[in-house]
Amino acid sequence: MRRASVLIGVAAAVFLTALVQTAGPDLIQTAGVEKAVSSESADYLGSESCRSCHEDQYASWKKSLHVQMTRPIDEAQVLGNFAAGTRFEKYGRSYAMDTRDGRRFVRIGRSEFEVHYTLGARRFQGYLSRLPDGRIYVLPVFWHVETGQWIDFKEITPLPDEVHDFRQIWNVNCFNCHATNLVQNFDTRSKTYRTSWTEMGIGCEACHGPGREHDALMRAWKAGEIARPAALKVVSPHTASSRQMFDTCGYCHGNKTNYFAGFRAGERYEDYALPFLISQPIPPEDPQGDFWPDGRPNRFNRPQAITSTGCFLAGKVTCTSCHVGHAARNDHALKVPAEQTNLLCTQCHTTFEGPALPAHTRHPADSAGSRCVECHMSDVNWRLLTRRRDHTFQPPVPEMTAAYGVPNACTTCHDTRTPEWAVETMNAWYGERDRTRRSGILRRADAMYRAGSGDRSAIPGLVQVLSEPAQGVVVRASAADFIGRLAANPGGAAADTLPLDAANALLKATADREPMVRAMAIRALGYAGERRAVPAISARLRDPARVVRVTAASALLALGVATLDGPSGAALVRAQDEYAESLRAFPDSSENHSSLAWLEMSRGRDAEAAVALTTAVDLNASDAHARVLRGVLFARQKKLDEAIREWEEAKKLDPKNPRIDRLIEEARRRK
Repeated sequence: MRRASVLIGVAAAVFLTALVQTAGPDLIQTAGVEKAVSSESADYLGSESCRSCHEDQYASWKKSLHVQMTRPIDEAQVLGNFAAGTRFEKYGRSYAMDTRDGRRFVRIGRSEFEVHYTLGARRFQGYLSRLPDGRIYVLPVFWHVETGQWIDFKEITPLPDEVHDFRQIWNVNCFNCHATNLVQNFDTRSKTYRTSWTEMGIGCEACHGPGREHDALMRAWKAGEIARPAALKVVSPHTASSRQMFDTCGYCHGNKTNYFAGFRAGERYEDYALPFLISQPIPPEDPQGDFWPDGRPNRFNRPQAITSTGCFLAGKVTCTSCHVGHAARNDHALKVPAEQTNLLCTQCHTTFEGPALPAHTRHPADSAGSRCVECHMSDVNWRLLTRRRDHTFQPPVPEMTAAYGVPNACTTCHDTRTPEWAVETMNAWYGERDRTRRSGILRRADAMYRAGSGDRSAIPGLVQVLSEPAQGVVVRASAADFIGRLAANPGGAAADTLPLDAANALLKATADREPMVRAMAIRALGYAGERRAVPAISARLRDPARVVRVTAASALLALGVATLDGPSGAALVRAQDEYAESLRAFPDSSENHSSLAWLEMSRGRDAEAAVALTTAVDLNASDAHARVLRGVLFARQKKLDEAIREWEEAKKLDPKNPRIDRLIEEARRRK
């Protein structure tokens, strides 16, 4: 998912102040054209170039599901039934499939689309159609592999009941991960996409990095021109750190908010994106959300779940500790047969080998109850027409079933028993220490649940979660984000003074060891309008992680800080430039152009801001925010009649926004 850029903390008072500021350059009315981001395609050679040296690996990769992630229709394993006359109706939509001259078509109502690509091949297979403007449309009908039938998109993606023509665009919403070296190439002037890629699907270079340097190095070594190189210029699970491997796998295996495009294997995740958090606002059409109240994913098998484990925090476990990236030998791409998964756990947990296993599990050694995954990876992901295992490795917490309906391993297996029975049994088996563990999870769930419902009284509980490193990365980052959201009004203005303990916890978290936590603490301080945090936020302008630097620049902007003195001022300019770069990375978003305009206005670059606003309105004529900002630009030039006209247009688009009324009223008073 692209980042929906939000101007945090921009209050009506800021706009009103603009009415008396010195006029800037004349407003430029011509739309700007963004340059396409360089793909540096020469660095990518394609998977075929790996074959001569890595024949076995190439052969196994060719059998993998990675290859089938996105494929041209002529090269794909087409699983769906496209026989002429195949029809079905669901959720107010009618579908008809057809095959003509070897080409496949889907008719949706009165519109017919040719299928140009397939999407996936394991649980579902989707179908993509290339539209005249270069968008690649994910057709709202999927083939359900297990049952062998067509299903409507709504079965796997919650949508409002009244929505019938929702169009998910592959090279807008999905493009970061479904092909190798994919570049969006959106032209703001023509509103067309010239999307390019090295190869469809997940090629060798998607996971190992661009191959040009590696290929040249190996050729020189084989020719005797250089000694055997110590560094191979490629990412390998044998030489990469566990965090590098997690970032490489996790970047695609889990929904995220994108800040930059162009991620390469081996790079830092937080230089490009942040994962979806528990604190993401829950849309009304999907009240269950993506997480259970204790923070475990309930829809996707998100790899970010593993960040809540002691195994990950200790730096010992990553995706490739258990999974293989090439052709899977079983349904879960595990290194061992599914019935031998204990061998994966005892790679580290050697104390549970032999007789110690039933002593720990209280089940016979050869029973399902003594398989580690049955208790520590229960199938809590219940959505998308399937059930998948939890990667938090969390032991059962039957109290969560009683309180929130969250499934637990005990009563999933012993399905005639109650959660209360499971609680009593665990108390008897594992004693006070485990009771304390479960109580902590309940406390966390209570804070998260109440925060998600907008209950400001959850802040003390969130502060406690944020302040406990053992809680895990995504959980703590979510707690920080929740604090900021609860401390702000919907429009971004500070609601009340942030409690001192919450402010202190966020300030401390700006220097946390995890970039994700730092970024969310900084953003929360910006949301809350916490000006006491300016020095702490300024210190993160030199942060090692790019997303943290960008977030710091954005938060300072929200706090009214557009310039700083001395070395901090130079660091702020660099971070603001990176912020601008992140907004330009997705030029098809009108919100990004509006945010870019506000940044440039704050830096006194009114001409650049005018171009960005013209582009924003051109891309989305209903963007009220862009109209408001354009009015501010006119006001700065003392063109109050033009400013009022812009704000009146904005009022038509956003009639419930009282700030616009205040702007118009103040401008009329000053005329």
